[in-house]
Amino acid sequence: MASAQAAPSGRYGPAEILLLAVLSAVWGAAYVLIRQGLLLGATPLAFASARYALSALVFFAIAAANREAFPTRRALATTAGFSGLLMIGLYGGFLYWGEQYTTGGYAAVLASTAPILTVALSFVVLRAERLGPWGMLGIAIGFGGTAVLVLPELTGSSLGTWEGPVFILGAMTCAAVGSVYLRRYGGGRQGLWQIGCAFAVASLLLGTGAVVLPLPEALPLTLGVIGSLVLLVAFSSVVGYFAYFALHHRVGPVRANLVAYLVPLVGVAIGTGLYGEPVTAWELGGVAIVLAGVSLVLWESSRRQASPTGAPGPGTHLPAAPAGTTATERMQR
Repeated sequence: MASAQAAPSGRYGPAEILLLAVLSAVWGAAYVLIRQGLLLGATPLAFASARYALSALVFFAIAAANREAFPTRRALATTAGFSGLLMIGLYGGFLYWGEQYTTGGYAAVLASTAPILTVALSFVVLRAERLGPWGMLGIAIGFGGTAVLVLPELTGSSLGTWEGPVFILGAMTCAAVGSVYLRRYGGGRQGLWQIGCAFAVASLLLGTGAVVLPLPEALPLTLGVIGSLVLLVAFSSVVGYFAYFALHHRVGPVRANLVAYLVPLVGVAIGTGLYGEPVTAWELGGVAIVLAGVSLVLWESSRRQASPTGAPGPGTHLPAAPAGTTATERMQR
């Protein structure tokens, strides 16, 4: 008997807040790990392709161990296009390339542009995902907070050259486009086979680029590079993308991409805790403003959901799920 898939709530409860916190931690650390691997001699496309290939193998192994039902061809094709090519492949390629020219902390700060890009695209593609006036104000406040965080760095000379921000902003644009269209055409939760497929497509894309493009590529198997790869695969890929797709399905791309506002906070914490960087008044003020903006968006989300007029309409329901419950669905409940 086919089981109807419940419509996403579109609001943050305790489970969604936990997913957001976990995702912020593992993705915030990823920028530092990527930068570390590049500094130790790995080149962008080879490093990213290796990470994504290992991530795909891990997801396939988990899916097989849990005996998850294999998705339809249409579901795999949708995942390959929006997740594999855009959200992971092109995003990762631009991000890794951009981090050659700037710091990991600044790359994390630039990730705060993802919610703005997602909101703008959602106005055109996903009318049901639009934020209200308080939510839009929260987005603006959050963006202002990230500006406060990065302002001291902009007045210095440690950010590198213009290529870094350009490529990283290109990565955030690919992620925003992919997440919005995945929401529209994805048809529900991304299962373990689908997430593994997305990583496999991304690895193939970047691996092909590493071979075809006339660029020197290297992946030195030193302890530092291997350690960065293991941590990226285990936490940033497996834990991170599982949490992101679960959050994406539960609350939609606009609210899921609020994680980009919390990622810079992790960068500040890592810089202070591991590298002894002093905490300045700018950083404390920026952290407070970012948290105020995110809190405003979450408050509006809960307020509108609690209102009789704020309940999701028929157009926001996703198609029915295939018969049976997948391992991914059991883990997300």
